[in-house]
Amino acid sequence: MSIFNSFKKGAAAMAVVGSLAMAAPAQANDEVNFAMPSIGMLYLPVYVADVMGYFTDAGIDANLQVFKAGGGTAMAAVLGGDMDVYIGSTSAALRAASQDTNAVIIGALMTQYASNVVMRGAFAEEKGLTADSTVEERLAALEGARIGVTGAGSGTHQLAMYMLTEAGLDPERDATVVFVGGGTEILAAFSRDRIDAFTLSNPTSDMAIAQYNGFLLFNTAAGQLPALDGHLYISVNTRQAWIDENPDLAKRMMGAIQRAQVAMQNPALTEEIRDRVHAGNFPKVDKALFDQAWTAVLPAYPMSPEITRAQMERVVNFLNTFSERKLEGLDIDAAFTNDMLTSATN
Repeated sequence: MSIFNSFKKGAAAMAVVGSLAMAAPAQANDEVNFAMPSIGMLYLPVYVADVMGYFTDAGIDANLQVFKAGGGTAMAAVLGGDMDVYIGSTSAALRAASQDTNAVIIGALMTQYASNVVMRGAFAEEKGLTADSTVEERLAALEGARIGVTGAGSGTHQLAMYMLTEAGLDPERDATVVFVGGGTEILAAFSRDRIDAFTLSNPTSDMAIAQYNGFLLFNTAAGQLPALDGHLYISVNTRQAWIDENPDLAKRMMGAIQRAQVAMQNPALTEEIRDRVHAGNFPKVDKALFDQAWTAVLPAYPMSPEITRAQMERVVNFLNTFSERKLEGLDIDAAFTNDMLTSATN
């Protein structure tokens, strides 16, 4: 066989391969842009679906972006079409739904108000707090405190306002709410005594206690604020127009998230998932501390993203406790749907 003939046959083979590639291009995944107000363990099912490949299995490329200005800004980005899905506080989504009928809540992500509350040890001592202090005494200790939250309208901001109101304090006069940013910024402010307390999820709350002599004022992930025990805190939120344009994609996305919720609770998978989430999302957090936080927060996650009307009503009542703008006239039934949910398997 001549070199020329070999080249011709090789070229022909390459042409066939090329024509096959052109005839049957690889199927590209659909991109979903997620807006999140911080990095924290409030959003674990989304992280799990990402690092375990559940989104990929569903034909989705997940783009996770942090909006440090808070949940209100993140939800606004979704309603404006810059992002597709807001993963954050249900109350921020309901507030948006009261003003824009395009906003819709399509899945429950976390059913405890798991933004823990940590106070500086020295400040807690000045207030006379101990491990045996009552809920009322702990709430009263917020008087005069500088309370760090992630951003305006965020779940952390709302929790601070709620606690001050429950304590009978005026949020404008009796304490100072400071918009700090995410976990890194909050820990920096806390370590330098620029704030006296903060509200944020694990593992930031665990790090403040272990590294900066923090006092755990409320373990909200364990329901230590009784009035908020079982509260639908974090949800999957989008705009109706996005669902109308991408109904199959929305269902695939929720299927991946539901698969993650089930897998997290599976004893045979949870440690592997925990380790992958740590490596992929929290590599700078001490591993032993992260493992402890994982165990503490896991009960706050439901096995299913299904939403009930009673959960919506509780969130509305929560907002109306401290908000000057009441959610009167909100069509609760139009603000959420379970139509995007499908059965999930591991």
